[in-house]
Amino acid sequence: MRRSIVAVAVVALAVAALVSAASASFDSHFSVIGKQISGHRVGHDKFRFEDRLLNPRNRHDRVGRDWGVCKFRQQARKLRCRATVHLNGDIGGFGDISVRGDLGRHDNRVNVVGGTHDFNGIAGKLKVRQLHGTTDRLRFALVR
Repeated sequence: MRRSIVAVAVVALAVAALVSAASASFDSHFSVIGKQISGHRVGHDKFRFEDRLLNPRNRHDRVGRDWGVCKFRQQARKLRCRATVHLNGDIGGFGDISVRGDLGRHDNRVNVVGGTHDFNGIAGKLKVRQLHGTTDRLRFALVR
């Protein structure tokens, strides 16, 4: 009887440690620098892209990558985009973040629609600001 109580207590402590470690690695507000490494047109109205994600404080430190596709919407003068952001755990957390939405002349935000690992069950916004050329700042505001 005493052994089973000790075993249950050890398992409960292990589960609590895992849960707290997973939630401690999640950061709800952070930013990264995106440096485009690939981009090409697909058909007449779409393009694919891939970026290397860098630490804003040390641009030699790679923290992940993103990839996606955008479609030109001529009538609305916007881009309808969907992308996946993969982070290695150095900034924000570890896992994938899915984003989707329209980017326009004065609207540079897309919706965060889900994620994996540390980002499981999240929502929020991703704000994209062009710094220069093919380099952008990506600012995440996430909620669970």
